[in-house]
Amino acid sequence: MRSVRHFFRNIIVPGAFRIPKEVSVNGSIDATISGRIDGNVKGNVKTTGKLVVSETASIRGHIYASDLVVHGKVYGDVYISNKAHISNQAFVKGDVNAIVLELEEGAVVEGAIRKNVQPVPKTETPPVADHHHQVVGEAIPAPAAPAANQEEEEQTTSWF
Repeated sequence: MRSVRHFFRNIIVPGAFRIPKEVSVNGSIDATISGRIDGNVKGNVKTTGKLVVSETASIRGHIYASDLVVHGKVYGDVYISNKAHISNQAFVKGDVNAIVLELEEGAVVEGAIRKNVQPVPKTETPPVADHHHQVVGEAIPAPAAPAANQEEEEQTTSWF
């Protein structure tokens, strides 16, 4: 049985957009209203309001919103200017950036979690390497070693 809190968390105001589960969108969504996605989106989703990603939804792109509730799957980075709630049914493969984050036990987030990060739209081209600054979780490649140490280079390393 679902709680009243769950009901109000998922409510969308009248006039909000909704993408039904039978609909797939190939391209970005840019809205100035809140919305709910039950279907599939291949592209970035930007809204100045609240976004609900339902249990049946799958988004392959970055999300930019003021508030977010995720029950489905997100394959991309998430930039929330206020509050993000990730339920125990959710799967997020990407970084989560939010002022406030509610993460239910059982939720899966494969990426970094950051607080108070300004959203920076991702570009298709990789950024130029800056060897003076390093974001937590990103490894800066070491300079090439001489050929004699090639065996050591080929060994994989991990942060974990």
